Parts: sequence; C-alpha cells; structure tokens
Amino acid sequence: MYRQHRMKWIVPLLLMTFMIGIAAGCAGKPNASGDTGAAPKQEPTAQERTVKHLLGETVIKGEPSKIVSLHPWLTDFMLSMGLTPVAAPSSGPNSNKFSWYLEDKLTATKNIGWQIPQVNLESVLAAEPDLIVANQNHEKVYGQLSQIAPTIAIEPLKDDKGNRKMRETFLAFAQMLNKEAQAKQAIAGYDEHAKQAKEQVKQKIGNQTVMFLRVTDKDLRYYSPALFEVLYSDLALTPPPSIPDSSKSYEALSIEKLPEINPDHIFLLVENQDKVTEIEQLSLWKQLNAVKNGHVYKVDYDLWFQGFGPIANEKMLDDAVKKLVQ
Repeated sequence: MYRQHRMKWIVPLLLMTFMIGIAAGCAGKPNASGDTGAAPKQEPTAQERTVKHLLGETVIKGEPSKIVSLHPWLTDFMLSMGLTPVAAPSSGPNSNKFSWYLEDKLTATKNIGWQIPQVNLESVLAAEPDLIVANQNHEKVYGQLSQIAPTIAIEPLKDDKGNRKMRETFLAFAQMLNKEAQAKQAIAGYDEHAKQAKEQVKQKIGNQTVMFLRVTDKDLRYYSPALFEVLYSDLALTPPPSIPDSSKSYEALSIEKLPEINPDHIFLLVENQDKVTEIEQLSLWKQLNAVKNGHVYKVDYDLWFQGFGPIANEKMLDDAVKKLVQ
C-alpha cells in the first residue's frame, strides 16, 4: 500500500519536471523571426531608502532632482554639497529676493518667497518637487507638505551647552541626501578658511572682548554664543565676562547695563535706526571702549542672523576679519 501511494504522487511530479524542462528548452530557441520568446527584461525599480528625520520617517526613491528648500540655511547646505534647489525661499520676511550671498548660485531656481510662519503650499506644489526639505519651523504643515512630495526636516544641532553647531548639522543633513562625502569636502575647505581667519584676528586683537548686540523696535538684545559659532568658536574671540548663558540665545538689556559690560568690540545688528541714533547721543554710550576706539561694527541681517551653513559662515568669517583687522 505504501508503494502504491508513493507512486501516485511521484509519477505526476516526474511528468511535471519533464514538461518544465521542455518549456525551458523551447524558451531559449529562436523562432522564425529570431525572437527567443523570452519575456522582455524589466527595468529595475528605483532604489528606495527610509530616512529618519526631525518630524518622522520618509521613504525617498532614487536620487531626487527637483528639491524644494524652505529656508535659506537649507539652501546653503544644498548648494554646499553640489545640489541646486528647483525652488527656494527669499532671504527674510521683508524681502522678495534670495539671500545676497547665495543669489549668484540660484539663477535657475524659482523664488517662492518667505515660508515662515506660513508656507505657501501652492508655490511649493507648482514647483513639482520630488523632495521637500524643511526645518523645525514647518512642523504644523509637515502633513500637508508630505502630500505634495516626500518631505524631510532637520533643526540645527547643538552641543551640551546649547551652542548651535554648523558642521554637525550639515553632516546630518548630507547623510539624509546621500551626500556625506561632498559635505566633508566642503567642511574641510571651511576649516582651512577659519584657521587662517582666526590667526589674522588673534594677531590683531588678542584677548580683547567682543559683544554681539541687536537693537530692535522694543529693546536691546545681548546675544550669547549660542547663535554665533563663527565668533566664539571658529575665531575663538573672547566674550565679555557677563555674556548670557548659551541655554538662551539672548537676554534683554537695559542701556544702563552697557557700561558694566564695556566690551572692546561690538557687532551691532540694527533693526531700528531711529533708536540707534538716540542711543548714540547718550554719554554712557560714548564712554564705552568700543565706541571711543571706533570698534562698533554694523552687520547685515540676512548674513549674520539668517545665515547658517558653509557659504554664509565663510562670508561671516571674511566680514569679521575685515572689521576687526582694519
């Protein structure tokens, strides 16, 4: 009985194997037209990878070629790794132009205007992107952006003191886009530039103190090292002893406190010229070391406040050297 049962399934199996062999042989023989009869070769599907980022995980197919940037420092990072966005934002909320230090590299890029706090979804959609790059300011619209195209987001990385770190952020972003080698090359070039700038400044001013002060419509703001890696890390400039802690980017300052700080150099970001003019008439302002020695330097908002990336930071280095070594 066992032998009979076994033969029942062995015979059909042998017949099936025989027929498969015949079919395979026929498939390899050309017919009268020279066609082998084999199924057409299928193109491989685009490689997919899952990218973990600030706002979740996103699947990216292949190498995106139409990327929309939603912030100037993201544009800076892209350009620094050899990528040109198909569309990018203007330099700030009151501008319809690209950041001046990036515009020569964006001649083929569509300007979609400032994208914070509101994102113009229609302008993003019109660019027909295959990838959108965003930052921490775009969390509320991340879902809507993801419906237009795969979207990744990143925020500036910080050290344990709260200081924003350009190199680390750039590398993390480059890894998301498979451009780590290009990023490392850009950073190496920046490091060499920073080294030379640091030597020039050190020879000129030594350990003299440097303060970053911003004049807004409402107040004076005394900035900590948190946002100014270029000044206090790359150039290793000496901050005043009273500089705010990096856990907060700035603290409001009364004009009466300035003589206690009395820096040797002031980098001054002006948003209200009338207010600055009033301050400049005060005797306590005129008595500051930086003022008496002509060491107050007005700086550009687009570069010094919105700028972050190898291109912007290098421009800041050059601007700082020009001001401090003159």
